[in-house]
Amino acid sequence: MLKRIRLLSISLPLIIILSGCASSSKTASTTMAAADAGSPETYAATQTGEGSASTTAASPAQDNGTVVIDPGNVVDSGKKIIYTVNMALEAQNAGTAINDISNTAASLGGYVSDSSYNQYAANASGSITVRIPPEKLKEFTEHVGTVGEVLSSNMGSQDVTAQYVDVQSRLTNAQAQEAQLLGIMAKAVKIDDILSVRVELDNVQREIEELKGQIRMMDNQVGYSTVTITVTEPVPPPKAPEADKNSGLIAGWNASYIGQNVSKSFSNSISVITIVFGVILTVLSFLLVPGLIVTAIILIIVYSVKWHRKSKAKNPSAK
Repeated sequence: MLKRIRLLSISLPLIIILSGCASSSKTASTTMAAADAGSPETYAATQTGEGSASTTAASPAQDNGTVVIDPGNVVDSGKKIIYTVNMALEAQNAGTAINDISNTAASLGGYVSDSSYNQYAANASGSITVRIPPEKLKEFTEHVGTVGEVLSSNMGSQDVTAQYVDVQSRLTNAQAQEAQLLGIMAKAVKIDDILSVRVELDNVQREIEELKGQIRMMDNQVGYSTVTITVTEPVPPPKAPEADKNSGLIAGWNASYIGQNVSKSFSNSISVITIVFGVILTVLSFLLVPGLIVTAIILIIVYSVKWHRKSKAKNPSAK
């Protein structure tokens, strides 16, 4: 009995040490697997050669000076990468530039998802959002650089490989569960059993449709990069003020200049006289109307008194 206890006391620390070594080796292998799988930053850095490249600014090309956005070899990478690009473009004609970009996107197998155009006074601006296959992204941005002057551009990438694999695994498991439930339902005899299996089957089928929708959405985002381009027109330089041809000492002796001033003075004099007469008539109207009314009342009273006296003079017996 004592030998067993001693053996157990010796072997127990060895087991703890070995389990610790196994867990550390498992952690190390998991870390290496995660590094091999690649995060968005690791993959973007591999593509561009920089350490922090989840959002990468485009650099000008060496041949023609246009801005080029190159995501690298995205076809053979085996990863699910979502690319988004934002560009600011200055063109002489915003409407023509937007039409050109739209036609180019269609010719490269893409399509326009959103577009707007605004005209204000002499300046116009607009924006267009296109979906382009990633392998055509470099060619497309090269052409955009020829439409106008690229003021700014940046590219962002998101690695959804792990999420995509996880959704596919969940879909496979849900489809297997669906097949099992269909087999159980085919063998069920009681109504209660059929109804309970039907409820579970509906839930599984609903989950399958949701997972398929997520896969379709990720396939669309990976298969077509989103490029948003804002187009503006250059602001025209301010015009210098024009010199007044009638300014200066010599221009004051010009016959046309004198005639224009006389005509203006005469017109101003007539306007002043008209205004003065209008004011006088207005004042008189305010003064005459009440005076006429008072005069009329007084005349009526005087006439009434005289008429009354004459009537008494003609008829003395009326007293």
